[in-house]
Amino acid sequence: MLQTQENTQLDLFEGKLLTTKQRLEVQKYIDDCHREVVRKNDESKNIQLLLDEGGFIEGIDYVNNFEIHEKTYTHEFGYSYNNTQWEAEVSVMRGSGGCQIIYDVLRDGKITVEKSYVYREGDKLQCSSFTQQYRFYLVSSLLRKLKENNEDALRKLEIKNRAQTVLEYTVEKYTKLFPNATVTIGADYNRRRNDYTEFKTVIINFTSGSYVIYRLGYANDGEYFHKSFDGAVDTLKGIDLLNHFNNQ
Repeated sequence: MLQTQENTQLDLFEGKLLTTKQRLEVQKYIDDCHREVVRKNDESKNIQLLLDEGGFIEGIDYVNNFEIHEKTYTHEFGYSYNNTQWEAEVSVMRGSGGCQIIYDVLRDGKITVEKSYVYREGDKLQCSSFTQQYRFYLVSSLLRKLKENNEDALRKLEIKNRAQTVLEYTVEKYTKLFPNATVTIGADYNRRRNDYTEFKTVIINFTSGSYVIYRLGYANDGEYFHKSFDGAVDTLKGIDLLNHFNNQ
């Protein structure tokens, strides 16, 4: 598969009226593509060897889908800035795919499996999709990072599911306690400098126009007061508010 395409290529040039210099340039391009495919193929094998030796399991922790194929197309040679451009049909070897690490990610409330290419520098590897730094790690360290990532995704899913269970329980609880009120799910934010973290709330709207907002705890019946609005008081202003306080 990695043999040169010289004989085939020369046949493609029949009737093209290419000069000897152009033929040599085309052949150089073909040879360069061939060498690049060989380099990528060797690199893919070297990365796979490091992964295997480091404890990664093919098909579970990583895949190597590097493939070599032939591509025939019209390639532009020369440069546009000095009007030396010319075209020739070439048939070259191309490589696609490579070693990709399989990792878990929490997205849209569920764990999905994704793949990310891994790169080599000596006996170290880099796969920044699930590591916090753009750096090369020893293979054993990268495997540990992968396991930590997958465990973290599972832990976040469990937290999210538990929070949803608490939310549903709290809504049902106050719906039963106050059947004439409207109990809805809301959201608010922790406002810190350069940080807005959203959290779920339960809002109890009474027919008087008043409402109470609870923030959820980590377990059933662990909710606590967040905000409230008194429809009979909070709308009063000026002398009406003073008279209300005076009549208490």
